[in-house]
Amino acid sequence: MSKYDELCKAYADSRKAYVDYRNACFAFAQELLEGLFTFLQVPEGRIRIVPVSRDPDPEAVYTLSSAMHLDEDTYWHVGVVVDLVDAGGNFPPQAVLIKLLLKRHDGMFFVRLGQDGDDMRVRDGFPQDLALVMDHVFGAVKESYDQGLQQFLDQDESTRKIGFGQ
Repeated sequence: MSKYDELCKAYADSRKAYVDYRNACFAFAQELLEGLFTFLQVPEGRIRIVPVSRDPDPEAVYTLSSAMHLDEDTYWHVGVVVDLVDAGGNFPPQAVLIKLLLKRHDGMFFVRLGQDGDDMRVRDGFPQDLALVMDHVFGAVKESYDQGLQQFLDQDESTRKIGFGQ
């Protein structure tokens, strides 16, 4: 085998390893998202997958493969938007973006809620690990509403910010 043939084989092996890794991560992400959609019991049309690497087109319907991307931080990034409505109909729906990051390492998946979240470990064949991730996502969103105003009022800054801003 020539040196060139060795390089070609190394390239082919590398591509196969990447494709296998990507496929495993996509299959896990699909399982995670389907489970989350079921767990949250969101009505049809009120939850969707979106990219987080760019501004999503509000008219587009994204698939997992068109929304999820591998970032420099070695995590796959994908967004889930849930449209929350006021039961009384007094306010317009609010779109809540849930940014999920995931990767596979040492035979298990690591899931992170947002860029700065802590990793949650999900072992293959342990649905209770996946259930803990879903509970965490639900709890984090609920807590942001339950505690949001008080956290804002408790800030020790002269300029207070809600949501967006520099």
